Amino acid sequence: MLSPDFNLLLPHHPAVTTDDPLGLSDAEECPTAAYPIIKSHMLDKIQSLPQDTPPETLVSVFLSAISDLSYTLHNRPDPNLNLLKSCLLSHPNPCIPIKCMLDAASALPAVFPSGTLPVLKPGEIRTYTSEQAAALVAHQFLSTLLSPPWNDWGGVNLTSWFSDADGIVEPKTTYIKIALDYFTTRASHLLLEASQTLSFHLCHTPSLPPLDTAIPLADLKVIELPREADFPNIHTPNRSKTHTTYIISSHRLVGHGPSATQEERMLASVPELLPASAFTPPLEDTTALAVSTSADGGFTPTAVFTGHGRTARLDSSYDRSEYSRDINPEQNEEQPGGMRIRANMRIRANSFLFLNATELDAVDDAPEGMLLDFLPSMLERDLLKAYAGFCGVFSSQGNARRHRIIAPPWGSGAFHGDVRVKLLLLWIAASFAAANVEGPGGDGGEVELVFLVKHFVLDAKEEWWRECIEMIVGGEVTADRLWSALVEARARNSGTVFDSVVEILGLQKPVSF
Repeated sequence: MLSPDFNLLLPHHPAVTTDDPLGLSDAEECPTAAYPIIKSHMLDKIQSLPQDTPPETLVSVFLSAISDLSYTLHNRPDPNLNLLKSCLLSHPNPCIPIKCMLDAASALPAVFPSGTLPVLKPGEIRTYTSEQAAALVAHQFLSTLLSPPWNDWGGVNLTSWFSDADGIVEPKTTYIKIALDYFTTRASHLLLEASQTLSFHLCHTPSLPPLDTAIPLADLKVIELPREADFPNIHTPNRSKTHTTYIISSHRLVGHGPSATQEERMLASVPELLPASAFTPPLEDTTALAVSTSADGGFTPTAVFTGHGRTARLDSSYDRSEYSRDINPEQNEEQPGGMRIRANMRIRANSFLFLNATELDAVDDAPEGMLLDFLPSMLERDLLKAYAGFCGVFSSQGNARRHRIIAPPWGSGAFHGDVRVKLLLLWIAASFAAANVEGPGGDGGEVELVFLVKHFVLDAKEEWWRECIEMIVGGEVTADRLWSALVEARARNSGTVFDSVVEILGLQKPVSF
């Protein structure tokens, strides 16, 4: 078991040493401290190159340094850097992102003087500056961070993006280009971002509340999209009074990857989220990770995606500078002089909530015909995960009068969860968590769940899903009754989830059913 006092050592910590297999250090002792080698062979060496160094030469020296440090620090010689090389050589001026990245990396000893990253403890909220986050992202890119002992999927560094050995090219090259843009763009916004902070909250709730208490259902809005989109244009309430939390359908080991799952796309789109993998322990049924920003307009993605998996592509209509300016949704109706601003705006997240999606795709012994979500204890586990996350966000944002939760089909798709069950679970969890919210006036807060789903996904499951949801809302059903009905639907092993829930609730169905 991982010690709660575990600290990940950063590259400049004196205890991080190397046998120096390439003889890069002048030190006589062996093993020798690693950071002087990183500094001399990467940071200082490249920064000292003449300004008129040809781009091809700069890229060659940079890649050679990454390769040498991979062997020196991790005993991994000759890493495959083909995709990184291609992205840098095709960049109009690779000197700019490389210099900006090395500037951020060089700040690591100053912004982390202890040389350590403590593991997040359940319930802990930790705050880092944007400069600290950028320094960590830079070292992830340079492949100079050590990996925590719980990480068994390739480490916290971004090396999985750089290789073309597995034939996966499109998403990885896009991720690399976004990261390069992140460092370049960040350099031009240093003064603006200087005071911005990120808070990492390992939300923790040990158990569910009594589920037989009459709790009103939270507001629900289901938005069907013509195709998957991570930051679509939707109706946006007054942002100054609303805290928006965006659910990320996460692996229990929070982190990036080489494909195009929602978690991987989000971590690439918002690079300041990437360091979370270095100090967030594996998510359990009782924990979730919330990452929040102090920025007035919420997080500003470096880039955004449409599509999912093999269809994921950059959204060419996204303009980062326009997104940064467009932060006043309360002005999105008619203005003085008759000018009208669009009513719909791209989603803005004040917090990202990593909820561990149950890997139902790994279940191979389920009874034939049974929904995997209806296996014993699955409903309770997923309800607790969502409830823990929502309670954590709500409690840490006590000044918010209204909470808006943006939810994709959490745990569906590749994880093999049923989209109908997940929608109902998130709705129930948000409702019970809302009962714990105390608004600024002491009268409780408002909570709305916005469920984003691609057109026809729900229709393919049940034709009358819209009518079923309308009946649940119109029937003044409480969260406890909806939960009981879902549990009863499990007992019946019903494949028509919505229809069964409506029937169990005793709601009058229209003649058209």
